[in-house]
Amino acid sequence: MKFKEYVPFVLVGILVVLSFLLVKPLLTAILVGGLLAYVCYRLYVFVLSKIKNKTASALIVCFAVLLIVVTVGGFLVNTLISESYSLFVLGKQKLATGIFQDCSGSLCQKIENIAQDPEITFHIQQILKASTNWVIEKGSEMLLSLPWLILNLFVVFFTMFYFLKDGEEFLRKSNEFLSMQQRKYDFILQRLKEIIHGVVYGYLVIALLQGTIGAFGFWIFGIPSPVFWGVAMTVLSLIPFLGTGVVWVPASALLLLDGIFSGSTVLIARGIGLSAYSLFFVSSLDNVFRPKIVGKKAKVHPAIILLGIFGGLLYFGPLGVLFGPLILSMAYVLVNVYILQKSS
Repeated sequence: MKFKEYVPFVLVGILVVLSFLLVKPLLTAILVGGLLAYVCYRLYVFVLSKIKNKTASALIVCFAVLLIVVTVGGFLVNTLISESYSLFVLGKQKLATGIFQDCSGSLCQKIENIAQDPEITFHIQQILKASTNWVIEKGSEMLLSLPWLILNLFVVFFTMFYFLKDGEEFLRKSNEFLSMQQRKYDFILQRLKEIIHGVVYGYLVIALLQGTIGAFGFWIFGIPSPVFWGVAMTVLSLIPFLGTGVVWVPASALLLLDGIFSGSTVLIARGIGLSAYSLFFVSSLDNVFRPKIVGKKAKVHPAIILLGIFGGLLYFGPLGVLFGPLILSMAYVLVNVYILQKSS
């Protein structure tokens, strides 16, 4: 009799594991769909207030987002591939002919000698080659795996559609399934909303803004491959203790030094201008806007962000920089709530 009592639980456990294995290949697409639904929910509510039809409103929002993602994504992939190759060629040329123009001063010669050291040159070339190959390889993979990409896009927007249309009902039924106290369930939902808001808007949106503004600044001041460096600044902005300065500080310094060594007032002005632009318009977003967007309640510990980024990259790939911190933060909230519940 006891064995028969446990049979349903064993079957449920087996089915849960099999279900996870079935959706695992599409897990990233499902998470992206849910995240886009959260980000676009206010837009959905606005459209719904005008149309008064849930299905039509969700479809309009999904198609609008699909158009933006495909257009911007295609442009970025194409530009990154061409710019990364151009950057690789330019890097090899600079290493062969010299970093600075008209390098005659003692300080300039010392820097050139260090840069042209065979061991340093080898490592720089390897980094340039690896970065270029990675971008070209990933871009080519996207083109070659077009059917798989279309399937993932379908799952993303299929998931997004139903989260927008039935999200509130899903949350209500989740509490019925979990049989949790309403007060505790509301508290968990509020904390999860704060964390998602903090990570998505306080980290992702700020990082995208920093990368976009940084790329625009690089284009204005004549730095080669601005889109490539803008993407690099976006990624570095997500990583605690690094930030966009890893890119724009050396770029500004190289422009300034090139102007000083060659006696070019234009290059000196460009170096100072890029430095001032990046300091006030790029880095200030970290110090001014991020604390206001994240807020004290939604602030996520830097250790969780850092571990989440690295773990997420290993499991989800590039999108792990977002999903890793979100999953770890949510897990921390749930564990914390249940530990407090158990101790109280």
